[in-house]
Amino acid sequence: MKQNNYQGNFLSLLFIVLVYFFTRNYYSPFFWTILGLFLLLVFLKEENRLFAWVVISFFGGNFIVVYLDKFIAGIVADPFYRVIINQILFIIPILSMWYVIKQFNKRLSFFLKKPKSFSILYLVLLFIVAGFLFLFFRKDGFAVFLSIFTFSLIHATAQEVIWRGILLTQMIKITSETTAILFTGIAFSVNTTIFGFSPAVLLTYLIAGLIFGFLTTKYKSILPVILVHTVVLLFSSLNGWIQLPIL
Repeated sequence: MKQNNYQGNFLSLLFIVLVYFFTRNYYSPFFWTILGLFLLLVFLKEENRLFAWVVISFFGGNFIVVYLDKFIAGIVADPFYRVIINQILFIIPILSMWYVIKQFNKRLSFFLKKPKSFSILYLVLLFIVAGFLFLFFRKDGFAVFLSIFTFSLIHATAQEVIWRGILLTQMIKITSETTAILFTGIAFSVNTTIFGFSPAVLLTYLIAGLIFGFLTTKYKSILPVILVHTVVLLFSSLNGWIQLPIL
């Protein structure tokens, strides 16, 4: 068991390093590290080997997203539609990780199910209040609000399926619940540096990642976290903290 924990902790930390290299465009050390991970596969036990393949498929899917996004940018004129399509493209790493896990005949996720108990009353009220306030102050408020909500829901769903639905589950199997929440939270925050490094943003996403991980394990479902994540994005966009190409 101790050997498995050591291997699991090492692979989890290696994943964080790979996320950093990938998001900062340090492709030379990234590919050398990936090559090293390939060489390690034969020495790993099944659960750890599965996690290593999940990591490899995660980055493979993200590379496809990056290049498809560049291709789409050349044929889709409307910036907002490009943003939405970009979010939908994250189905690619989800499917690539799903395929790998299926080949090992393992469970995809502990958390892709309805929560045992969760009240969405406050989130619904916040959504309604924000919507009416936005409609009140702008003539085109409903269309803009609907666009922002569409982006927020798609983005939150894709990211939570990836980070809490799949990666958190696989990391729990090779470490522990607490360790997995911590490591996925760190990797989630480092992943945001793809938009440029900012200590404040990094810390914000780290806290958010830890909270999302805690809520996921508490309610045994990613549905509450998707709702919370959506509302957070919604309010961030309405307050101008996140800029979307919406007229």
